[in-house]
Amino acid sequence: MSTPSPTSLAHRAHIASIITPLRRVRPKVPFYDLAAHRIPTLWSLYRELLRHAERDNIKWRIGTLFRQNRHTIQAHVAKEQLVQGHRWLDIFIRAKEGDTRLRAVLDRYERMIQAKCEKEHFREVVRETIASHPLLRPRTLFKGSFIRPTYYNKLLPRLSPQPPGISGMIHRRRVARDRRYALKEVLEGWMDDLKKECAFEATLLGKRGRSGTGAGTEGKNRVFSDNPGAWQYPLALKHQSLQATFTRDYARLKSPYPPALLATAQRARRRLIQHRTRRRALERRGLLFPSTRARMRQGPPAHILARMTPEERKNDRIVRGPGEAGYTAQVKIKMGVRLREPGMWRLEDGREEEWGRFESMEEEVRRENERRRRNVAGEVGG
Repeated sequence: MSTPSPTSLAHRAHIASIITPLRRVRPKVPFYDLAAHRIPTLWSLYRELLRHAERDNIKWRIGTLFRQNRHTIQAHVAKEQLVQGHRWLDIFIRAKEGDTRLRAVLDRYERMIQAKCEKEHFREVVRETIASHPLLRPRTLFKGSFIRPTYYNKLLPRLSPQPPGISGMIHRRRVARDRRYALKEVLEGWMDDLKKECAFEATLLGKRGRSGTGAGTEGKNRVFSDNPGAWQYPLALKHQSLQATFTRDYARLKSPYPPALLATAQRARRRLIQHRTRRRALERRGLLFPSTRARMRQGPPAHILARMTPEERKNDRIVRGPGEAGYTAQVKIKMGVRLREPGMWRLEDGREEEWGRFESMEEEVRRENERRRRNVAGEVGG
């Protein structure tokens, strides 16, 4: 194949110089970390918007939108938001230069944002109040259960919600243990290769000495078999340190249960039972909690629900309710549910010794109603 002529090479270089600047270059970092994006957005757009807005509520709205959209990671979405921002900047500049129509639009927009400012201020006050109150502040709860000892942790209390530090610790130790196992296999492979190399070298030099071809060279040509311990020492030292970490992992797995933590768990379980007992009593009195409503809405599994009759579905909804009186109690007894106070549902109509007094009160109310009806009829007839 012949070499291209100098004219052809020059023509190719000219075409390459034209096409190369048009080639799309993908950066190795996200666009929101590039200075070519951050500097124009923050200094040429955001700063100019705040400078030309001139109205406090509009400035507040601009800051809110930029904080809401600062986590945008899609380039086409960020482009749409930046185009909208530059459009607003043009409107602000034209209104500042004296456009009466745009100034009227911005004044009306200022009044609209005032309601948003007041609502957000109220929410901020509520959040600050909740954060400052010790009983309303979010906190972790220990209900008495544990995270069992493993290679990665000793006995830990299971907190709700679980702190991120505990999850991160267990995850890091799991990843580190897998990495150490992989490194241990590599070290053992290297040490085995050194042993084989020493044996091979010793066998090779021994054969040369017996054949007479290598007389006087034994000891000079040795590389691995002359002092194998010096080659294996750094590998053995690293292997020993890895084995020590595995020993500590096993010690975590077999660590004893601290008596103080067990006592704390026992008190937490006792408090949990007391709390749930109080909630059940309040539910029977008619107070419904979110968990109560969720339990009442929950139904049986789908494969069981498909075989239930309408009467059985009705009884299932009744049984999931907290009531223990009247018809609800009768259905629960029929379904085999143990009632907290089995005899109370019979007292819905009152105690038997009070029935006479109830009947006399009912008769008195009946006579009074009859008297009032006669009076009304006489007034109408007169």
